[in-house]
Amino acid sequence: MGFGDKLKGLREQAQQAVAENKDKIQGVVQTAAEVANTRTGGKYADKISNVGEKLSTSVDKFADAPAAGATANGEPAAASGAVSEDPAAAAAEQAPKAAPTGAPPEFE
Repeated sequence: MGFGDKLKGLREQAQQAVAENKDKIQGVVQTAAEVANTRTGGKYADKISNVGEKLSTSVDKFADAPAAGATANGEPAAASGAVSEDPAAAAAEQAPKAAPTGAPPEFE
């Protein structure tokens, strides 16, 4: 068992744990958002809400993602460098990435 196989196994374990505890994780995110809103007096409610939604979406995606090396229908993933069926996704992959400025995204 090589290093890559071990990493795949760890990813699968993490996905399983997140899937099993998705409701608990989202509850903690919601509680943290409520506490942050209370402590800031609601000053950053919109930003806190946006972060909470992104975290919730990320948890859903990670928990529902197919196992490493497989697609959603269980078939092996296409080899790297294969042509994407979604032209928008292919264009996004080829688009130049912006250089990080060091500032948080909301200030860029």
